Amino acid sequence: MGGLNQEAEDVLARMKVIPVATASRDGSPNVVPMTSVKVVDDSALLIADNYMDKGAKNLEKNPQVAVSVWDTETKRAFQIKGTAEILRSGPIFDETVSWVTGLKPHLTTKAAVVLRIAHVYVCQPGLDLGRDVVLS
Repeated sequence: MGGLNQEAEDVLARMKVIPVATASRDGSPNVVPMTSVKVVDDSALLIADNYMDKGAKNLEKNPQVAVSVWDTETKRAFQIKGTAEILRSGPIFDETVSWVTGLKPHLTTKAAVVLRIAHVYVCQPGLDLGRDVVLS
């Protein structure tokens, strides 16, 4: 698993709002704008569940997640797909609460969602369109 390259990591770091997609058990999609998303390492992203409702319910039944990131200046874009692990206690949850509280003290973090990266697809036009950088 894993394979977030530096270029995709840089694009993600520059985004202020990141669309995070989940799906119900029967495949009904749900996409929401998230602001508390960061890179853990090349194999995982951390998503703070501060407001998730449908998404949280979806993850309980179907742990598949997709995140889309793009940079309008460099014209680079990636789709990151993987499996979510929901943590409501423990060191990663505590770290997530501290991180969110430091940024936005008024928020209450309900869970830390760790997205274990399985695929990172190139999404900008060109010869690499659709290439999975994890498998390259």
